[in-house]
Amino acid sequence: MIRRTGVCALGCLAALVLVSGALGAVPWQVPPIVLPAGERHPVIACTPVELDRLRAAYRASGPEHDVVAAVVARADRAAKRPIEFPPRGGQHNQWYQCDKCQIALRTVDDTHHRCPRCKTVYTGEPYDDVIFARKHGENLQGMEAAAWAYAITGEVRYAEHAKAVLLGYAQRYKEYPYHDSSRRTGKAAGRSGGHLAEQTLNESASLAGEIAPAYDLIHDAPILSAADHEKIRSGLLLPMLQNIDKNKAGKSNWQTWHNAAMLWTAPLVGDVAWARKAITQPQNGFLYQMDVSVSDDGMWYENSWGYHFYTLRAMVHIVEGARRLGIDLWSHPSLRKMFTVPVEYAMPDGSLPRFGDDVRTTIGHASSYLEFAYHAYRDPAMLVHLPARASWDSVMLGRKVGARPRTVQPSSKVFPSAGHTVLRARGEAGLAAVITFGPYGGFHGHFDKLSFVFFGYGEELGVDPGRARSQAYRLPIHRDWYKATIGHNAVLVDAASQKPASGKLEFFQADDRSAVAVARCDEAYPGVAHRRAMWLLPDALVVFDELKSSTPRRFDWFYHHRGTGARCDAATKDDRLGEKYPGQEYVEHVLAGTTEKAVRIEFAGRGVTTYLTMDAAPGTEVRIGDGVGGSIDDRVPMAAITRRGREARF
Repeated sequence: MIRRTGVCALGCLAALVLVSGALGAVPWQVPPIVLPAGERHPVIACTPVELDRLRAAYRASGPEHDVVAAVVARADRAAKRPIEFPPRGGQHNQWYQCDKCQIALRTVDDTHHRCPRCKTVYTGEPYDDVIFARKHGENLQGMEAAAWAYAITGEVRYAEHAKAVLLGYAQRYKEYPYHDSSRRTGKAAGRSGGHLAEQTLNESASLAGEIAPAYDLIHDAPILSAADHEKIRSGLLLPMLQNIDKNKAGKSNWQTWHNAAMLWTAPLVGDVAWARKAITQPQNGFLYQMDVSVSDDGMWYENSWGYHFYTLRAMVHIVEGARRLGIDLWSHPSLRKMFTVPVEYAMPDGSLPRFGDDVRTTIGHASSYLEFAYHAYRDPAMLVHLPARASWDSVMLGRKVGARPRTVQPSSKVFPSAGHTVLRARGEAGLAAVITFGPYGGFHGHFDKLSFVFFGYGEELGVDPGRARSQAYRLPIHRDWYKATIGHNAVLVDAASQKPASGKLEFFQADDRSAVAVARCDEAYPGVAHRRAMWLLPDALVVFDELKSSTPRRFDWFYHHRGTGARCDAATKDDRLGEKYPGQEYVEHVLAGTTEKAVRIEFAGRGVTTYLTMDAAPGTEVRIGDGVGGSIDDRVPMAAITRRGREARF
C-alpha cells in the first residue's frame, strides 16, 4: 500500500488531403502557395501588427516591457563582444564524451576538455569542434537578438552587428570544410553533412530559426547595399538551401526541419518554388509528414516526447511562417492533435512518460507551442497550460496574460495509434501508470514492448531510462542500456533484448477510482507469448505477467525505481547479473539470493517508500542493485526476479 512518507506499494498548388474517420470525411485543400508581392520587410519573421505590439511593449512599462527589453539587452551584450568566427564548422555533441567512462566532458577552455571521472584531458578534433558548434550558436543567437532590437528600436548599431555576422558567414560558409557527424570530410562525408554544422538537420534549424529571421528583420536597413544583399543570398542562403535539399530525408524529423528552412528562406531569395517544395513535395513536404508521420492520436511516429516536441518546434516554424505569407496550414486536421495530445499524457508531477530517446520532457514544454496553437484555434481548453506570465510570444501574438482556468486531471485513456495506455486513479496518492504496446519507434525507439512507468505523490517512481543527457548515441551505453530491454520495466527472455516489435491491447476498463489494461506481444521474442495485465488502484499498482514458450527459457522480470536504494531479505550475497547479459556492466552493487517464498523489496525514497511484493514460486532468483539514469553517475535502484521453464508467471 502507499502512504505519504511511509510505506507504499506499487508539388501541386492545390493538393487534397482526406480527413480519415467517419463517412462524410471532408477533403482539406492547400491554399494557393504564393509569395507576397511588393511588401516591405519583415515579411515572415512577424507581421506589421505583431511588430507594432513588440514596439509598444518596449515603450511602455511593466512585465511586457521587461520581456522585450530582455531581448534588447541580449543584443547589447552581443554587439559589445568581438565577433569570433571559428576556423571550421561545428560537430555533434555526441562526441563530447569520455569513451572510457561514457560520461560527458567538462570544458576547461576551448581546446581542453576533461573527463570528470578519470580526469583524462582531450584536445583537438572532434572535441574542439563541439565548442566551435557552441560558438556558432552564440554568434547566430546574438545576431538574431540584434536584428530584433533593430526592428523594435530602429537603432542602426544593432543592424550593423547582425549585418557583420551575416556577411561573415556568407564569406565563410562555402570555405568551411564539408563534414558529417561521423567525422568524415570532403567527398568521403555523407549526404547528411554540412559546412556550418555537421548535419543538414542543424543547418536547417539555424537557417529557419536565426539566419532567415535576422536577415528579414534588417533587410530594409539603409546600411545594406545591393552588393551586401547579393553576398548574403549567393554566399549563404542559397548554398545552405542547396546543401539541405540534396538530403531528401522522407519520413523524418530531419525533413520537417528541412521544410521549415526552405519555407522561411523562400521570400528572402524571392523564389516561391522553395515554399512549394516545403509544403507539397511528394515523399518529403509538410503534407507528406502530416500524412505518414503523425499518428491518429497526434503523436509523432518516433514515440518519444523529446522528438515529438523537437519536431513540433519545426512545425510551428512552418505553419507560422506560412500564416505570415498568407498561407493557412494551421487548419490541417492532423496538426491540432499534435498540440493537444501531450496534455492528455501528463503525469502527476507534470512530466511526460519518458519512452524512447527522451530526457525529461514536461507539460511546461508544451506551453510555448500552445501559445501559437491558441492564437490559431482560440481553444479555451489550451489556456490552462499557457504561461501565467508575459512571454515574447504572448506579447507578439497579443494575448493578455491573467488568471488561468483550473487544471482538470485527465482521465485514463487509450492511445491506440501511439500504442500507450494511461492509467489513473483518484485518491491521496494520485497514482498514474503508462504501459507501452505500440509500434517500434525506429532509430529513436527502444526495445521496450509492454514496459511501463509509474508515478505517485507527484513523484516519478517506476523509471524508463530515456536517453543519456549527453546524447550518447554513438557509445555502447546507448545500445546496451538506454535502448536495450534491460534498462526498462520489462521482461527479458534468455538475457537478450527484444526484437523490434509491436504489441496489441486486449482489454481496457476504467473509472475514477481504478483502471485496468491488458496487453500482449508475441513478436519481441520469437516463440514466446507475453501477456501483461496492470490494475491501478488508489493506493497500489498490481502487475501480472504470463509468458509461455515451447522450449525452456530464462525469464527475468526487471523493475527500476527512483529512490535512494533497494533492500530485500532474500538477496544478501554479492553477485552480478551474469556474463550473458549485454548491459550488465552498468549494474552495480548487486546482491542476490534464491527463495521459495514471496519476495518483498523495499525502495526507499525521499518522500515515499515503495514496497514491491512478488508472489512465491519454486526456485525464484532475486537480485537487487542499481542501474543507470540520466548518466552513468545517476544511479537508479533496480530489481531483477528470475524464473525458468517453458512458462513463467510474475
